[in-house]
Amino acid sequence: MKKQILAVAVAGAFAVPAFAAADSSVTLFGQLQTQIVHHSGGPSDFDSGFRVHDAGGAGNPVDGASANRLGVMVDHDLGNGLSAIAKFEQDFNTSGGDAGFNSGARDIYVGLDGNFGRVIAGRMASPFVTAGKDPLNGTFMQARTNGGRMDPQQLGGLGEGNYLDRGIQYSNSFGIMSMNVAAFVDNADDSNTAYAGRLNFDLNPVELYVAGNWADDYSGQSGALDGGDFRAYKIGADWRAGPFRLVGEATDFKWKDEAGETTGDGNTYFLSGTYTMGRNDFVLNLGHTRNDDAGNVDYAAIAVKHNFSNRVMAFAGVSYADYDDDAPTYVSRAATIADGNSFTGVGGGLRVSF
Repeated sequence: MKKQILAVAVAGAFAVPAFAAADSSVTLFGQLQTQIVHHSGGPSDFDSGFRVHDAGGAGNPVDGASANRLGVMVDHDLGNGLSAIAKFEQDFNTSGGDAGFNSGARDIYVGLDGNFGRVIAGRMASPFVTAGKDPLNGTFMQARTNGGRMDPQQLGGLGEGNYLDRGIQYSNSFGIMSMNVAAFVDNADDSNTAYAGRLNFDLNPVELYVAGNWADDYSGQSGALDGGDFRAYKIGADWRAGPFRLVGEATDFKWKDEAGETTGDGNTYFLSGTYTMGRNDFVLNLGHTRNDDAGNVDYAAIAVKHNFSNRVMAFAGVSYADYDDDAPTYVSRAATIADGNSFTGVGGGLRVSF
């Protein structure tokens, strides 16, 4: 009986997404999607067919790199234009086993927001990996898992849209320019702290952005990048006019492993066009990864997104990625089995937010 009462109390607490006191507010938010996708191509031992998964990419039918999240945002008004903020945001998958709510944390930070700008500390995405916009991000058609942008599944927190621990970030706006800079402390040796920064320039109808990421000897990263030297630079533009939107960016990257051997050196190029008609967005993405000492990758996706409301969206389309024989594995998970082949994904999904 006590368990039933507790369950009802918890359900009631989360039934209202936001509540406010005189000086504070707490907002519960979340997002969930999954997809049905037919994957084909690849080497002879790749099992073509339908898969159900949350995101991934063509030839990469996994749940990671999706839009799924559940979180709480806290804002306390301290007076005189100053607020204390906190955010707890968890990633999760629709599969069970070792996934589900064990798939990792997103933003977890506290901070202060005021006329001076915003300062936060904790776990967060770096200013570099949040620069730019892919309209198909979080779906199987996204550029970052198909060789069009830097892959977070292979590069961890240094890949597009992923997160790093022990960050300290400052952001502010000055007229047409906004600035976001961060340091990610290496607790093993603070002299190996990673740094990132971004500048945005609002030149209506065009927004320009430049960003950089530096992580020399940084041990706050798993895998081959742990303890190595990493640097990446990005420049891009986001243009909007009426129903049209065009996003283009170029990234230059290079990193070495802990032994000093170069394991990644090249560029990514990404171009996206969107035409909005009523509640429908028609999207075309093109991407290319050029690797100086290894094979390249070409990527394309075409999709339609239908917005039932500002909280419910359905999408469908085709994603294609073509890998050279020696395309490096850091490009995407599909590159580990590509062996000079291409993959095609055809499918759709539903995303519900609150």
